[in-house]
Amino acid sequence: MPRRLLSLLLAPTRLLLALRALLARAALAVAAVASGVAFSLWGVALLLRRGPRATLGWHRRDTAPPGLADGTFGEHRHLRLQGSGLRLHYVTRGPPGAPLVLLLHGFPQNWFCWRHLMQEFSPRFRLVALDLRGYGDSEKPPGRDSYGLELLLGDIRDVIEALGTPAGTPRCVLVGHDWGGVLAWEVASRHPQLVEKLVVMDAPHRGVMAGFVARHPSQLLRSCYMFLFQLPWLPELLLSLADFQVSAVPSLSPRSHLK
Repeated sequence: MPRRLLSLLLAPTRLLLALRALLARAALAVAAVASGVAFSLWGVALLLRRGPRATLGWHRRDTAPPGLADGTFGEHRHLRLQGSGLRLHYVTRGPPGAPLVLLLHGFPQNWFCWRHLMQEFSPRFRLVALDLRGYGDSEKPPGRDSYGLELLLGDIRDVIEALGTPAGTPRCVLVGHDWGGVLAWEVASRHPQLVEKLVVMDAPHRGVMAGFVARHPSQLLRSCYMFLFQLPWLPELLLSLADFQVSAVPSLSPRSHLK
């Protein structure tokens, strides 16, 4: 079949795909603006209720909270990744030769959210609580393009290959929560040879999320903060109000959205 004829036959499909992508971007932009307006109204209400000093003031903290930077919950280490070259921070606890349990935190968290599990399971496993790129003491490359899904999955793959058990045949028990759970799903499906067992909390597989939202539109309201984060500078400003008391925002409270 001549190439020109084939191109003509495919033209309607290409046009529909382009139109679909355009509509998706437009819907995302509308949702982002709507979320920005809604959360800005919350910020104004907070300003009126607490006053400028309490709303805009920050309390300087010269020392880290107990257990966050010391060795209370494990040994703090850094790993230079082979693929990206980034330097990621992690905390490890447990016998060096024990099976690896890799813990992936959610948003907006870091390794510290796993501290209780690390104490509970460290007698039998070697637990590694990772700070994903951009979080905690891990490096934070600039630009949105530095946080694409493929790059994040590459980071986790490099960590498993570097720290996996036993040496030479890297495998792990992969545990993820929230955004870390989404990444855990993807790593297990794309690289099953790296994952012996998978534990996911509060994170549906991407393949079922769209269908769930279609049947439960209220989930969009519970997850509207994701649209807010598509805007420049405004999310950072809103989240810093009242000395970073994020729990004051109902839809950003961990108990108020389903995932």
